[in-house]
Amino acid sequence: MYPKNVLLIENSMLDAILIKDCLQQNGDFCNINLFEDGFEAILHIGSILQNKKNEIPDLIIANEDQIIINGVNLLSKISDLTNIYIPVIILTSSGSELHPHFNKHSYCYLNKPLEIKEFLRVIKEVKYYWLSLVN
Repeated sequence: MYPKNVLLIENSMLDAILIKDCLQQNGDFCNINLFEDGFEAILHIGSILQNKKNEIPDLIIANEDQIIINGVNLLSKISDLTNIYIPVIILTSSGSELHPHFNKHSYCYLNKPLEIKEFLRVIKEVKYYWLSLVN
């Protein structure tokens, strides 16, 4: 199995470390590119596509509450950049009842639990489903 490429947009370094450790648990290898805001991530994706590198993300995980470009705009920007299928997970701790604009990419909003064990459980489920079963 080839290494998975994950683009992580998270400005909480503690959450970023927990997510990275969870994704690489059990000897699984992931190339994780961490960005603290959505604008930097969009520039990175554009650079990948322009240079035709093989680093196209298999999964994007973004913190909706902390990125400069909100989740819906981030998804619109991603769909503007590529015809490639990239699943996107938007983590939210606001608990708001968002009704995002759907586009051609698969994505979902997940509540970001405040309790660490529950947070890790959610990330493990994301890893299992999106990096093992789907990709």
